[in-house]
Amino acid sequence: MENLRKFLKKSDREPKGAGTGRIQALIVMGVSGSGKTSVGRELAAALGWAFLDADDVHSAEAKAKMARGEGLSDADRWPWLERLRAELEAKVGSGRTTGAVLACSALKRRYRDVLRLEGVYFVYLRLPCALLETRLRARPGHYAGPSLLSSQLAALEEPSPDEGALTLEVGPDDSVQSLTRRTLEALGLP
Repeated sequence: MENLRKFLKKSDREPKGAGTGRIQALIVMGVSGSGKTSVGRELAAALGWAFLDADDVHSAEAKAKMARGEGLSDADRWPWLERLRAELEAKVGSGRTTGAVLACSALKRRYRDVLRLEGVYFVYLRLPCALLETRLRARPGHYAGPSLLSSQLAALEEPSPDEGALTLEVGPDDSVQSLTRRTLEALGLP
């Protein structure tokens, strides 16, 4: 945790990611129900890259809290973000030749800054609130249910232009395959 705090104090650093070289990892981000996991899996398969789901890295306590409809605090998220950063570094750090796709809410800029390694690019899935609600009601049993949506939307800081993220406007007729194709085309990936 101390290393993370030191990292976050360096907020004057230039953003890394696209524009600094080869894309080595994609982080598909957005609120619950945006399709991060589905799009992330499809992108990973298309690129032959590893897929990581941030939901799998949450502690049992964090999952229980969300299942009760309680949003996570920054204190809940820091250890999770440290684990995610370590996973990304293991997959794409030190000049590795394979890439990775991470599905992660990354709601706030400071969370994205923790995950912003050289060669990491963010893909933000933006959906209308009504579509998010419909999707969340259609997946019963998931710990991140409809009751969390308002807290996630309140916490969300959409990527600013200086972050260089790709924003995809998602409508009810957009398929996972079409979003994957749009992402690959926009980023110039095979």
